[in-house]
Amino acid sequence: MLRQETRDAGIAVLLGEGVRKAEERAARYDKAATWAVWSFAGVAIGILAFIIGTIFFRGITTALTPSFVFGKPQAIQAGGGIWPMIVSSFYLAFLTIAIVLPVGVGAAIYMSEFAKEGWITRLVRFGADSLSTVPSVVFGIFGMVIFVIYFGLGYSLLAGALTLTLLNIPTVMRTTEEAMAAVPHSYREASMGLGASRWETVKKIVLPSAMPGITTGTVLTVGRIVGESAAIIYTVGLFVRKIPTSPLQPAAPMAANIWHMYTEGALVSDWMRVANGEAAFLLIVVLVLNLLARLLAKVYQKKLGTKEAR
Repeated sequence: MLRQETRDAGIAVLLGEGVRKAEERAARYDKAATWAVWSFAGVAIGILAFIIGTIFFRGITTALTPSFVFGKPQAIQAGGGIWPMIVSSFYLAFLTIAIVLPVGVGAAIYMSEFAKEGWITRLVRFGADSLSTVPSVVFGIFGMVIFVIYFGLGYSLLAGALTLTLLNIPTVMRTTEEAMAAVPHSYREASMGLGASRWETVKKIVLPSAMPGITTGTVLTVGRIVGESAAIIYTVGLFVRKIPTSPLQPAAPMAANIWHMYTEGALVSDWMRVANGEAAFLLIVVLVLNLLARLLAKVYQKKLGTKEAR
């Protein structure tokens, strides 16, 4: 009996020692993994900060002034501004959003709330996810062949907006669908249990609840449109001296004009100044749009939480 107790005590000691060593080993691995993750994150943040800092330093110190922002570009002589490029960028973004938002959100509503799950819906989602990975330059060449040449729109804001619509519809559709899928099913059941139709439930319950995600996706899409270059080089234009007033006129969004300055702007003596200043301003616009997306999402979430509390 004594031997049995002694043996059991020894086994318990060995097991406790093994557990202690395993916990120490797990703690060392966790510490090493945490250190590695933070190191990689620090390197990535450092590289990003270096890029942003370099762009800001070159642009703000050399060109980013009111006369540069609101001035007209010069084709040959120095001292030009970028105001027509700024207007072109936001004009293009407005046209694209006016087309892509109803189509993308409408498709997401149908896919999320009305379509029956099956191989067709799975195929549509697979196609949307696949299109999201296609390089934008492919859309640019497609837009040039179809809209610029075949439909005879020429280099114009409308041709660029249609091209960017094809580029951004998958993103808007999938973002909206995910936002609507995050709305609890109990909301739908409660609404229809009170006698509301499926469309009334979607319009008055699901869409307002999903609005933070939809708004965030829309603002981020605007930022992507403003910063896009490859798809608009072949469809919109590279350089203009006057502000475009019609969707059928050529334009020069900032990203395309930056590419033009770095590749074909040798005739302008201060092309580097123009490119650096325009790049800094474009970066500011994209950062502001990203911050605006987060702010709007928080505002909608607070409003939604207040309504639910009431």
